[in-house]
Amino acid sequence: GIRYGMSSMQGWRICMEDSHIAEAIMSQSSPYKDWSFFAVFDGHAGHHIANRASSQLLDHLIASEEFNDMTKALQENNGVLTENTLKLLETGIKKGFLSFDEISKTSNDINKSGCTAACAIVTPTHIVIGNLGDSRAVVAGKTDIFGTEDHKPYLEKERKRIEDAGGSVMIQRINGSLAVSRAFGDYEYKDDPRLPADQQLVSPEPDVYIRERNIENDEFMVVACDGIYDVMTNEELAEFVRDRLVVHSDLREVCDDVLDECLVKGSRDNMTMVVVCFPSAPAVNVHRKEAEEEWVNRVKAVINQFLDEAEAADNFKKDEDMVSLKSIMDKVTANGLLPTD
Repeated sequence: GIRYGMSSMQGWRICMEDSHIAEAIMSQSSPYKDWSFFAVFDGHAGHHIANRASSQLLDHLIASEEFNDMTKALQENNGVLTENTLKLLETGIKKGFLSFDEISKTSNDINKSGCTAACAIVTPTHIVIGNLGDSRAVVAGKTDIFGTEDHKPYLEKERKRIEDAGGSVMIQRINGSLAVSRAFGDYEYKDDPRLPADQQLVSPEPDVYIRERNIENDEFMVVACDGIYDVMTNEELAEFVRDRLVVHSDLREVCDDVLDECLVKGSRDNMTMVVVCFPSAPAVNVHRKEAEEEWVNRVKAVINQFLDEAEAADNFKKDEDMVSLKSIMDKVTANGLLPTD
């Protein structure tokens, strides 16, 4: 089986524009009751299309003609994904994305908002990922790390489509403005009636990746927005998650630690992350877990002592938030609880 957890953080942004969906059971109907669906949507210029995607995209995928054909084929061969049904799945994801984007165009609340999307369908035998923009899915195994490719305007295949549609790439942005080349929404970049959706300045067509599961090798998958990848490479993220998995049984705490680490590293964006653990994921190490809990309690004790002493000396008032963070960290370091380098 699989386990999953998620977390999100507004960060330094004035509003939260991310959204997500996590369905351990993709649908109650066969064969999808054995499938799972996870997705992260990173909004820009508003949260409207991201929120809409989190509530409606999966329905558009399942409603596609290809999904219907795939369902019939799977019901006839005991749910086994073949080369033919995998092709139907890939095409169904692409058409579902296009359908969602086209229908959303008529919504009154979308305005100028857009969003990227990274979604993953986990079946008993495969991981199928649809990626649109610069959110990313990373699958970490014992011997390899796989990551989706971001859609940036300066990439050759993206630049060609943009220029063929009459646009330009300046300062690595479409017409000097938009930093992603594929997204939902952003309809002012999709207004050429002569061009199909996938040839507009901004395309709503995802890249689809199909990866056969390896039960002995696959450890976990992360689906996250670019606020995380701005400050962590795929390899750094995988290593950090591995380290956190041995001390946390609650996967939400693993995600929280990643977001905190990214904030420390300087990420200034909204951040949302889903982690999905497979059977070969690192197990909790009881000794590491106990040692970390002891360390956290010691740090808390030093901080609380500092706060109590400062309050007693009338150096600050807690409700006015006048505590010097540097003074607290100096106190913690002096007690040997943090490295000095």
